[in-house]
Amino acid sequence: VQLHIHPHWERSIYANGKWTINADGAYKLADFQQDEIERIIRTYKTYLDNLVDYRTTAFRAGGWCIQPFDKLKDIFKELEIRYDSSVIAGGKFTSTHYSYDFTSAPLKSRYRFSQHESVEDESGYFTEYPISSWRYSPLFFWKLYVLGRLFPAEHKMIGDGLFLPQPGKKKSVLTEFTWQHVSADGYYSAVLDECLENFEKEERAEMVIIGHPKGMTHFSFRKLEQFIAKAAEKHGFLTFKDLP
Repeated sequence: VQLHIHPHWERSIYANGKWTINADGAYKLADFQQDEIERIIRTYKTYLDNLVDYRTTAFRAGGWCIQPFDKLKDIFKELEIRYDSSVIAGGKFTSTHYSYDFTSAPLKSRYRFSQHESVEDESGYFTEYPISSWRYSPLFFWKLYVLGRLFPAEHKMIGDGLFLPQPGKKKSVLTEFTWQHVSADGYYSAVLDECLENFEKEERAEMVIIGHPKGMTHFSFRKLEQFIAKAAEKHGFLTFKDLP
């Protein structure tokens, strides 16, 4: 268990048994003033450390919105947050509420950095363990949408959570190759074995897979179980707590 912050909860309201979500001007940590950013990170980390009974040392930004890192690096050093896993190498997206651009990030399974999460610095204080990325074809997403309509029981999300709308993304993934995260969510899990085989050929030391409980399906649970069983024959599974 490590630190993952979606700061729009700071502006959301719970009343009459339901949440009113307000992501406007509050989805990214960078949307807040510097003193608010530091308060949020310090408060959330203290709460989480007390809850899990150890000092957390790793972070993943909500919506991958870690930029600009200048707003986070000093408070991270103060709190000894040394590891990050927010980067999707090659990934880029911009919408009303959030944006990220990791097109300049190294295509490595880990690297050190100091001032910018996408610029390697061998002597940097921080270590990036980027979410593994994959260049998906439009055909992959056409299959995803067709299968979802033909077999909704298999491919409908099981959780009751919602993803923030991503205007324009559907059109882009159906018409051009795009870099996206390696994921256990839904139909993304169909390429886990292929991704691992490719990373093995490239002799990468780590593979980081993202997943959201709200994004899981019956299909993806089966695929993930099969992937873990097969991968465990050759590889180990680490958590950030295992790192020095």
